[in-house]
Amino acid sequence: MGVDLTLMPLLQRGGNVSHELLLLERRSELWSEIEAIQRPFGRDVTCFLSRGEDGEPRYGDLGETPYGDPLTFVTAGELLTLQGHEAVKDNWRNRGIWMLLSEMPADWPIVLYWH
Repeated sequence: MGVDLTLMPLLQRGGNVSHELLLLERRSELWSEIEAIQRPFGRDVTCFLSRGEDGEPRYGDLGETPYGDPLTFVTAGELLTLQGHEAVKDNWRNRGIWMLLSEMPADWPIVLYWH
C-alpha cells in the first residue's frame, strides 16, 4: 500500500476552509522532503474530504488523516523549494501543481492531507 498526498490551499490566511484538492502524483521519494518541512496545523479544516458517520465523503470538518495523525501544513513558498526535485520535474501532474503554487503568495498556507 502506498501513501498519497492531497494539498489543500486555504481560502484565506488565518482561516480553516479549503475548497481545492490538489492530488499529487504518488512519488514516495518526494514525501520525505515534504515531511521534513511540515508542521502541525492545530485545528480542523472545513473541506470536501470529511466523512459522515456512514463513512461516505461529505463537506465538513476534518481534523486528522485516515491514519489518525493530526493535519499538518506548509506554505506555498516552502513547497516551491522542491520545484527542482526529480519527482516534480518528471511528472506532468506535479509540474502543473507546482506551476499553480508559483502563482500563490509565498506565505500562503497549504494543509497536507496524507492518505
